[in-house]
Amino acid sequence: MPRIPNKNARYRTKDKICEDIAFVLNSNSSLSYGAQFAVLSEAMWVWTEFDGKYDGCKLWSEEALKVRDQRKMLIHEHMVPKSIVIERLKKLSNPTRDSVKELLEFYCKGAVVTKDEDRRLNGNGLRSKMPTDWDEKDVEARYALVGIVLRTPTT
Repeated sequence: MPRIPNKNARYRTKDKICEDIAFVLNSNSSLSYGAQFAVLSEAMWVWTEFDGKYDGCKLWSEEALKVRDQRKMLIHEHMVPKSIVIERLKKLSNPTRDSVKELLEFYCKGAVVTKDEDRRLNGNGLRSKMPTDWDEKDVEARYALVGIVLRTPTT
């Protein structure tokens, strides 16, 4: 079930989110950079938490799974930092709903990690960056670099 219930006025399908992002990107002459960034950033949170911030999230670190019931120890994190995804979205030529969706489905993924693992990412300079040798395909590269192993929860 989506994090925002479909009866809520703020609810949007993933297709509608992509349509809205394409509209914002194609309106860059009339929207300030700050307005575009705010819309894109919020849309990415909604995207990665679409099925749930914790319950429903498809990827969890092995350590997060061990403390699954202790929410204060967990963080929902973007596997590829939002700033990088926004940069890629802004580089799309003539963005469409479909091109935005393809990009988001590939790069805009969330994972649940522990706060300690999040500190490890940040301490290694990976808060808003991918590794310098990133191949632009491996969305788990930040985690691999610091020894975070992701799994799909079984329940």
